[in-house]
Amino acid sequence: MKRLYSLLGLFALALQAAPDASLPGAPGTNGSTTITSDSLDLNLGKKMGNKQGLFRGNVSVDEPRFTMTSKEMTVFFADNDAVQSLEAREDVVIKRKDGSSETWSEKAQYDMGDKKLILLKVSKQPKVISKDKTVFADKIILYPEEDKMLTEGASRVMLQKP
Repeated sequence: MKRLYSLLGLFALALQAAPDASLPGAPGTNGSTTITSDSLDLNLGKKMGNKQGLFRGNVSVDEPRFTMTSKEMTVFFADNDAVQSLEAREDVVIKRKDGSSETWSEKAQYDMGDKKLILLKVSKQPKVISKDKTVFADKIILYPEEDKMLTEGASRVMLQKP
C-alpha cells in the first residue's frame, strides 16, 4: 500500500526554506516537495545515532523543478534537522520538468553543501540524456546550479542532432 509522506515536514521545509540548498534543479524555485513510498523508517532521535529517513519501495519525489523515482532513498539530517544529503538506490531516474534532461543510474547521491549530484555505477554505467547528447561514465558528477558535468572512469558521449 502506497503512503504519502507530506508529514515529513522537516524534509519539505528544509528544501523550501533554503533554496540554495535544494535538490537538483534551478536555484530559487519555490514550491512544495512530496515524497511517496511504500514505507518510511524515520529516526530523528539524537540518542539513536544518525538522524535519517529511509524510504523503501516505489519511491517518488515530486518537486517544482524535477521528479525522481527509485526503489530506496535515505535522507540524512544535520543536528539542526536541516537536510544534509540524500542517497537514492536502484533504478534511479531524475527528470527535469522543463524537459531539458534526464538521468538514469543505479545509485545517486546529492550533497546539499556542495550542491552536487553524483551518479554511480554499480553494475552498469549511469547516463545523462539531453536534447543533443547522451553521456555514459562510471561516475558522473553534476553541478545543476552551474550547468556543469564531470565524468570519471570509462566515459562515452553520443551526439545527436536536435
